Amino acid sequence: MKRFLAFICVVALAAAAIPHLPRQEVYAGMTDAQSGSERIAQASKALREMLADRVVMALVYLSDVYPVRSTPSYEGEVVVSVPSGQLVQIQDVAVDEGGMIWEKVVLYYGDQRYEGYLPRANLACSDEVFLDWEASYGMNPEAYLPMPIAEDGNVIYSDIEQFPESYRQALTAIKENHPNWVFVKMNTMLDWETVAENELVLDRNLIPTSFPEYMREDVHSPGWSQVSESALKYYLDPRNGLTEDRIFQFEQLTYNPSYHTEEAVQSFLDNTFMAGIIPDTVLTYAMTFWAVGKELGVSPFHLACRVYQEQGQGDSPLISGKYPGYEGWYNYFNIGASGKTNQEVIVNGLEYAKKQNWYNGYYSILGGARIISQNYILAGQDTLYLQKFDVDASQNGLYYHQYMQNVCAPTSEGRNIRKLYMEANALGNAFVFKIPVYENMPSAVCEEPTVSYTVRLTPPEGYQDTRVYLDGVAYPAVKRNGKLYVDALDGNARTAILYQYDDAGVAVGMSAWELSHNGKVYTAAELTGLKDLLTYHGFSIRITGKSGIRFTSGISRELRERLLWEGVDGYHLKEYGTLVMNYDRIGEYPMIKGGEKVLSGLAYGLDADGNMVDQVYQTVEDRYRYTSVLIGLPPEQYKTEFAFRGYIILSKDDTDVVFYGPIVAKSIYWIAEQFSNMGLYPEGSSADLFLKKIISDADALETDE
Repeated sequence: MKRFLAFICVVALAAAAIPHLPRQEVYAGMTDAQSGSERIAQASKALREMLADRVVMALVYLSDVYPVRSTPSYEGEVVVSVPSGQLVQIQDVAVDEGGMIWEKVVLYYGDQRYEGYLPRANLACSDEVFLDWEASYGMNPEAYLPMPIAEDGNVIYSDIEQFPESYRQALTAIKENHPNWVFVKMNTMLDWETVAENELVLDRNLIPTSFPEYMREDVHSPGWSQVSESALKYYLDPRNGLTEDRIFQFEQLTYNPSYHTEEAVQSFLDNTFMAGIIPDTVLTYAMTFWAVGKELGVSPFHLACRVYQEQGQGDSPLISGKYPGYEGWYNYFNIGASGKTNQEVIVNGLEYAKKQNWYNGYYSILGGARIISQNYILAGQDTLYLQKFDVDASQNGLYYHQYMQNVCAPTSEGRNIRKLYMEANALGNAFVFKIPVYENMPSAVCEEPTVSYTVRLTPPEGYQDTRVYLDGVAYPAVKRNGKLYVDALDGNARTAILYQYDDAGVAVGMSAWELSHNGKVYTAAELTGLKDLLTYHGFSIRITGKSGIRFTSGISRELRERLLWEGVDGYHLKEYGTLVMNYDRIGEYPMIKGGEKVLSGLAYGLDADGNMVDQVYQTVEDRYRYTSVLIGLPPEQYKTEFAFRGYIILSKDDTDVVFYGPIVAKSIYWIAEQFSNMGLYPEGSSADLFLKKIISDADALETDE
């Protein structure tokens, strides 16, 4: 992987600080006779000397999309147009005829390397050494700070103005306390729901099992669960990070010498397992994080907080150096440490450390920091947020290249980093925050979930339909990681049913789940004993007398007997029958027992007069079949589709629960056509003539209209 690796020049740990001249010394060395070109040449030479030992990164901003040009001029040919938030590496400086300062940059966009020029005014940079160089050589960085604009009595900041309205209030509140903080809109150009869907792919985002159950889904590994959709969206929504204690998850992770001091790192580590010496070395953790961060141009606060986030109390076998078979190997950043069991996680992590030759704590920290720097920070994933959610498409594609699985990590690490800056009295410094914006985001911020009404089902093999019927009403479900997820309206649903369909769209299977909600989450228990409880057995039509259509459904004879006597899954039979309604009304009225515009026919149970009814139509292949007949339809309704479905009422713990069969809709016209075309009755017979009259009467009405 080339990325920015080709441009990294690593210096020794003991290298002196990058020298830079104070402003007065620079101008003291220049005479009035010196031309502007000489001054620019001096500035360029000093910048290139500085960049020989330092990587300086900046972000494109103040425009949704901005052109990189082949020359330092607005007339220059466009090399590539990049979105706001694009990471670039500064290589040189140029000044055009109008005095506009341009930076020569290298960048990767869509895995392609580009080189060109961008106006300094459209670059945000927090690198102190670079900013000092600008001040020293009169490059006037202050002129490029976003300035407030008065509009209708309100103060609007040009950097905040680039963000959607739903971001601005929170950003403005922060800006009023920190006027020199710069906010860069990262124009991801990605659809919000598409991003969420990809982030919910198995293993990409986990949440501790100590979190509330409504924020968790299936257990992934010891101590970790898959994150729920609502919790994922809460952490994914950048607007939830726009507070004083969360904003640092969007900070550019650049090393700055004035506040990234060894003393500040030590202050943070004093209350952790890293307060003292790294085992088997003479170096303190604080000195190591500071020196490594300085060498790589990466915030040592970030490195220290990342190890603290990964290692907690410091008692993991990954950093003990004593795990059997891997004695003497260390993996402080948990790189490559993944798996379904604790042993698998440990072995994979230590095997990775062994391959990298991390034979003590110092080399583990240095090696891990290099990977973070080279593979993430310098590759566009230069914030905590982007290391968790890979929504930067400049390199490595999207979604899969994520440093950690813990969905909460950016929030907690960001808090720790802010604490470090506060203790170092550095919150007044100029920070740059790169904040993603997505297409089609919800108008309101995604709130932290407090309850879940999501029903989660594992469909049996062969079930492909993604409609889930909750208490008989169809809901669209999302299929993810082999499961179906459907959102109920509230916590009152009692049953969930899936139907299996053949290639012709005919229902050939039925699976049912019992639902319960504990006030926080749904639990779905599959009722395996009620599999294929109700089945569909087709339609028939009257061939004499009044026109009529018959719907047939069935139940296993054995299952019915068990439901009548010992019960199945705790349920006993109380009633079954058929529901009928005009199919056009299904979208408006639910087709459920007792529903508006729904007719009901009883096949088993007590009728309105208290009499027992048990009308089995026929027995075929050991299944009882029962029917519902709709008769006396006028020609005006021959082409009207009527929906039919079987229902059954089962009782459990003195509570009645209704289960529903699949909905099937047909018109008497359609059935007459099918039977007539099949030649079931001799040409000219009374049955044949009866069917043809239904067809002709319906067609004649349509012609008259």
